[in-house]
Amino acid sequence: MELIDVYDESKRKIGKKICRGEKLRSNERLLITHLCIFNLKGEMLIQRRSFEKDRYPGCWDVSAGGFVQSGESSESAVIREAKEELGLCLKPSELKFMLCEPFSYVFDDFFFARADLDPSALNIQSQELSEVKYFPAEDIMHMLSDGRFVDYDEDLMKRIFDFEKTCRL
Repeated sequence: MELIDVYDESKRKIGKKICRGEKLRSNERLLITHLCIFNLKGEMLIQRRSFEKDRYPGCWDVSAGGFVQSGESSESAVIREAKEELGLCLKPSELKFMLCEPFSYVFDDFFFARADLDPSALNIQSQELSEVKYFPAEDIMHMLSDGRFVDYDEDLMKRIFDFEKTCRL
């Protein structure tokens, strides 16, 4: 049973925990964390979600991510998710916090990491994802517009790629 802390609309824990899947009140939110891994060419490593997933089956998504469990920070959760989904052992010093994006009932914390990985050498979690590949911004924006990518806002994806560019300077 996965316990998750509940937050208010200002991203403050309210002292309540729920099991994943439980209903929230209209003023309650959960915290999700995402990892965006970029290679030296500025391409993002993206994952294709398993076709068995309830949400966004077969869609492409950022490198890794998931719910922040009760008592975890978003940084420790993104490290855990990278290990579970990709088999990567990341250190906090390898991550940079990019931004927090509020969505309907969640806050999404996005982290940046730079790594030139061989996608075929990753130990991917087959229940969660089916493949991983590096793609440039233009291809990801096309995937967003034609429904092959999880439905993030285009402006959000542009801000993520803009952040990556500042890290190259």
